[in-house]
Amino acid sequence: MGRLPYLRMLRYLLSGVLAVASLAPFVFMLLISFEHHRVITGNPLHWIPTAPTLTTYTDVLTLSGFGDWLFNSTFVAVVATLAVLLIQSMAAYAFARKRFFGREVLFYLVLAGLMVPGSMTLIPQFLIAGKFGLLNSYAGLILPTLAGPLGVFLLRQYMLGIPQSLLDAARIDGCREFGVYWRIVLPLSLPAMGTLAIITFTAHWREFLWPLLVATDDSMKTLPVGLASLSSQFNTDYGAQMAGALLSLLPVVVVFLWLQRYFIAGLTAGAMKE
Repeated sequence: MGRLPYLRMLRYLLSGVLAVASLAPFVFMLLISFEHHRVITGNPLHWIPTAPTLTTYTDVLTLSGFGDWLFNSTFVAVVATLAVLLIQSMAAYAFARKRFFGREVLFYLVLAGLMVPGSMTLIPQFLIAGKFGLLNSYAGLILPTLAGPLGVFLLRQYMLGIPQSLLDAARIDGCREFGVYWRIVLPLSLPAMGTLAIITFTAHWREFLWPLLVATDDSMKTLPVGLASLSSQFNTDYGAQMAGALLSLLPVVVVFLWLQRYFIAGLTAGAMKE
């Protein structure tokens, strides 16, 4: 029993070290965002701003393309999230509650997509998008990202826990198949849907490589690609980049706080037993 306090102290100490290591980059990014570019690139580097300024934030907000970058990222993330929730929840419902030939084999083929690195499919997707004229368009930014296996797997596992008696009762009362899915299954799957919404929104909001390939026009760039364009071969405005990165975190934080209870419930849900 005497060893328990020491073990608890060791656990708290390790947790504190991990917390500091995780927060240090964000704190450093916050401090740099209030520093002038000339001071950042000077020697020695000042960890605490000697003359804090909001010039970096005003410079970012007044960039000619910042409004377009922000709108593009918001539009792509919101539309893609809604489309993913609709499409992948339908697929998950079919895999969880419908019986058809080859269901298990097809589901395992979908899961196989989890083992394929996304970078391996970039070139084929780019060539297909070019053939269909989807380059420099919202369709090109959104469509190739809708058929992901993670959401199908997550929602299917959650839907398997919904009591079959509820679905049978709805059918007996005259509810059609789409009504069972829309009025019974989806409301009961809100925790898993919230989890998937946060994952999908965050992934599309911070996506860099695919928009870099597809959106070559300045008017179609997303926020990560636009902020990266602030760096050049001979000059990089670190203060403006850090300020833009902090501003880009705000929508993700808002979405997470809005869907936090669904996210936690979706991750901790054991099952709904009959």
